[in-house]
Amino acid sequence: MDHAEALRLRGVLSQARLGEYVAVCGGDTVAALRLFCWNTEIASGLYGPLQHLELALRSVIDQQLRRLFGQADWWDAPGADLHFGARQKIADARGQLRRQSIPATPQEIVNELPFGFWVGLLGSGNRYDQRLWRTALHRAFPHHRGRRRDLHQKLDYLRVLRNKIAHHCPIHHRHLHADYETIVEVLGYIDHGLAGLVRRYSGVPALLARRPPTA
Repeated sequence: MDHAEALRLRGVLSQARLGEYVAVCGGDTVAALRLFCWNTEIASGLYGPLQHLELALRSVIDQQLRRLFGQADWWDAPGADLHFGARQKIADARGQLRRQSIPATPQEIVNELPFGFWVGLLGSGNRYDQRLWRTALHRAFPHHRGRRRDLHQKLDYLRVLRNKIAHHCPIHHRHLHADYETIVEVLGYIDHGLAGLVRRYSGVPALLARRPPTA
């Protein structure tokens, strides 16, 4: 790619977004586009492991809370007492299903709830530590030996990464190797085999090894 072609493509893509890459690359538009393309590649590579994590997280948390409250729609159980933000996400899920003419069964609601909802259940809101973590949710992570707050912190950090990827934001400046290792680590807290599966088939390490220079 020559400089003229790089400038043309910069005009086609978002000027504001590409400007961030140009600044990182010391004004070199060719290097900026290479970094932009690599950012897309690594974001795509990380999305797969994050998808495994999101699916596993909602599955094991849902299972434990069904057992704790004795009903599939455990969020409606009198003892659930979710905080306002979580209740709003459930209402949003119901609304989205209604707009799609899909029956709002418990399983469909679970499928519709975002990653942040599940991460939030591991936080400290509404005495979640005593009421949810100690009574049930610690069993969703049989290989975790640390504190709830440490697990929540790791997952919330990954939630930010996931949202940045979903909104096409730059992530090249993050400690992406550490992000990847955290994904695998948390998967291992849930199931060692699932963590091994992701590590075996992920292309993230190879992508990290061929990050382009910025100048």
